Amino acid sequence: MKKSVFILCAALSLGACSLFPPPYKVPVTQGNLITKEQLSQLQVGMSESQVTYLLGNPMLKDTFKPDEWHYLYTSRYAAPDTKKSDANDLVLIFSNGVLTQIKNN
Repeated sequence: MKKSVFILCAALSLGACSLFPPPYKVPVTQGNLITKEQLSQLQVGMSESQVTYLLGNPMLKDTFKPDEWHYLYTSRYAAPDTKKSDANDLVLIFSNGVLTQIKNN
């Protein structure tokens, strides 16, 4: 009798956990938030310092390809009012300090 009452109480108490709302998760955004205005100002032929002034420092500079800059943006647990970047994965390729190619994935 005691064992069945204990099992019944345990089952009811564990089932009651689903009645609570899910816990709040803080939106986590990482990377460079790039707007359409910034993308429209970005042009082939700009110097590295001009690109840095416009977009900020890149999120990733590859050690083996120093002329390739990656501007990444990720967002986890985003709320509807969380700002979103217009370029989630922007790759800029330089040659002799001058921007030669823009890849917006």
